[in-house]
Amino acid sequence: MLWDLDGTLTDSVRFVVDTANLIIARHGGRELAFDEVGRMTGLPLESIFRLSWPELSAEDALRYRDEYRMRYDEHVIPATRLFRGARTTLRLLRRAGLRQATVTGKRAADCERILRGLGLKQEIELYLGGDLVREPKPAPDLALLAIERLGIEPREAIVVGDTSTDMKMGRSAGARTLQVLWGYERERVPEADATARTWVELRDRILSQV
Repeated sequence: MLWDLDGTLTDSVRFVVDTANLIIARHGGRELAFDEVGRMTGLPLESIFRLSWPELSAEDALRYRDEYRMRYDEHVIPATRLFRGARTTLRLLRRAGLRQATVTGKRAADCERILRGLGLKQEIELYLGGDLVREPKPAPDLALLAIERLGIEPREAIVVGDTSTDMKMGRSAGARTLQVLWGYERERVPEADATARTWVELRDRILSQV
């Protein structure tokens, strides 16, 4: 199981949008609509800032990224919560013998800090994030890294996420894709092999494939 974080395991897409806009407003940029940022969740922060400033220099992009991360660390991580049903699902799947990893655009250490802080101890075997690969989602790099480290074949992996970016990553890595419909995207995207509207439905779909 390869899990996205924001909008999939954690109810945090709004935090990403609000924090990005706080940094943008601080520097006099055009604040972004929820959908503009939401559809880019999982991509590098620099890409989000360039929605407001298309000609943003590399130096300023990194500076704004660091400001975002500082704000996120101080205010957002403590406020982040799991979707109801996530904890039960992760535990049941682990007991069923499934190995689980994260494939989030966040830094791996931030992802681990968030989920361990929410009481997940043994459920996730690998915490992987966008800082560990050369190309971000929707490139397959992150999913392929998880597949390699778990020692499985691509066809044995299921990528679970809430956006077309997640599904494209999984599809291009040769994995199966399962889109949850409680995050950013509320309708099925073409790259999803299956969808789930509830955690019970998600568990049933996964367990029927293993």
